[in-house]
Amino acid sequence: MIIMMDKQRIMARFSKAARNYQSAATAQYEIAKKMISLMQEYIPLRPQKVLEIGCGTGLFSRLMLQHLKPQKMVLNDICPAMMPEVMDILTSPHTFSCADAETYAFPKDINLIASCSTIQWFNNPRAFFENCYVSLPNSGILAFSTFGHDNMHEINATADVGLSYRSKSELIAELLTLNYTILVAQEEHLQLYFESPLQVLLHLKQTGVTGIKNHRWTKGTLRAFCDQYTARYGTEKGVSLTYHPIYIIAKKNIS
Repeated sequence: MIIMMDKQRIMARFSKAARNYQSAATAQYEIAKKMISLMQEYIPLRPQKVLEIGCGTGLFSRLMLQHLKPQKMVLNDICPAMMPEVMDILTSPHTFSCADAETYAFPKDINLIASCSTIQWFNNPRAFFENCYVSLPNSGILAFSTFGHDNMHEINATADVGLSYRSKSELIAELLTLNYTILVAQEEHLQLYFESPLQVLLHLKQTGVTGIKNHRWTKGTLRAFCDQYTARYGTEKGVSLTYHPIYIIAKKNIS
């Protein structure tokens, strides 16, 4: 069952998860490191002005500052609760902008738009890509990671809930149609293991992913979920949870 984005619920869940996110988001941290490694190959050191979409607690932001050393960063997030989490970054000239990136009027003079593990929460990624294209100068860069069809397939199969993920080829096709040149397009599968399905649910809660659906558990439904999850995905290492990140770096063609 595919759920349309409830932005208020997403904001509430990520706001509650902010305190524990840095320690719980192990897969997201690996994805952010991989994204930075790819960006270093194609983006010059010290880009002039970077807009980061969905900065969250600043996990990816700090890696960009450390490795790319942008002259100026605008950190965007839909949750006002994230601003205190990135206060250590917000020294002049870096700033924070609280807004829904799907309706956000992008700042001027940006030459790099970056986003890590955020776009899957959008109702209309294509419109976002169009807005990026309009906002970037010729040869400006859009660099993002999102998730593919296999992402958290264990949860979707067991609890019948999941996001509407695009494949790598679908994302590439949309970007090519919008007159981007694809510099990087990669994907991988990351496997996490937990002691029990209850630990999986705790991981999802601590990383804000429960913003997908307002799911009310009873003792019976929780027991059934745990039994089914263990039967399907139990291993010697524990029960599995799959992340399916997609990494894309695209350049705006001369218009």
